[in-house]
Amino acid sequence: MSKTINPFKQRLLDGQKLIGGWTLSGSPTVAEAMAFLNYDYLVVDLEHSPASIHDTTPILRAVEQTPTAAVVRMPSHDPIAIKQVLDQGGMTLYFPFVESVEEAKAIVQASMYPPLGKRGFAKMHRAARYTTREDYPAAANEQVCLIPQLETVEALELAVEIGQLDGVSAVFIGPGDLSMTMGLPGQVNHPDVRAKIVACVTACNQAGIPVGTVMPTPDDAKWALEVGFSFVSIANDLANMLGQCKAHLAQMKNS
Repeated sequence: MSKTINPFKQRLLDGQKLIGGWTLSGSPTVAEAMAFLNYDYLVVDLEHSPASIHDTTPILRAVEQTPTAAVVRMPSHDPIAIKQVLDQGGMTLYFPFVESVEEAKAIVQASMYPPLGKRGFAKMHRAARYTTREDYPAAANEQVCLIPQLETVEALELAVEIGQLDGVSAVFIGPGDLSMTMGLPGQVNHPDVRAKIVACVTACNQAGIPVGTVMPTPDDAKWALEVGFSFVSIANDLANMLGQCKAHLAQMKNS
């Protein structure tokens, strides 16, 4: 395949509603198995998982053979880490805890080749299929999908300004950290937390900015889509596995 195409970004810009999975285990096998379930996308978490930058390639290889698009949650805003994940073939990137317009601009600069940014150039890497994708540099700037995560009340107030930056494709609301900063740790469904979320989503929708999030249950994910989110992940691999294990164990102990 000679062209670099980002199906997640294309579907997002087409206005489709996307349902995602999330993998925290750092396991290529688990990622591969989940991706074969035909999620619209699967978030590969490098922030809150044992996976590192060096684990990205095997996980991406596992997901890319399936119909599911891979999304990488970066561990930081570090330009070297950004370059490494992009060179390994990541195209859609989440960036945790973006607190300002300046931080978002720096992320764009680190992710784009000149003249749009300052990403370091190399030909011999996986994203360019080891020099066999001659169109890669031009296609990369077009297909890279950058999504800042807004995880505090102050950040949510900047959502429209951040989302309208050149190079930013969408914004992401982190409900867990938002609840923590509001003094309601883990209470992502608390009325005050939901009110802040809905206000931000409404403002972004009016500005034509796609918004994503992650929710703990299918009912919560349905609520998110109903209030205007464009893409929503449901829980994560470890939460789903442990939830099923707990249910099995309780069933056996109570039988």
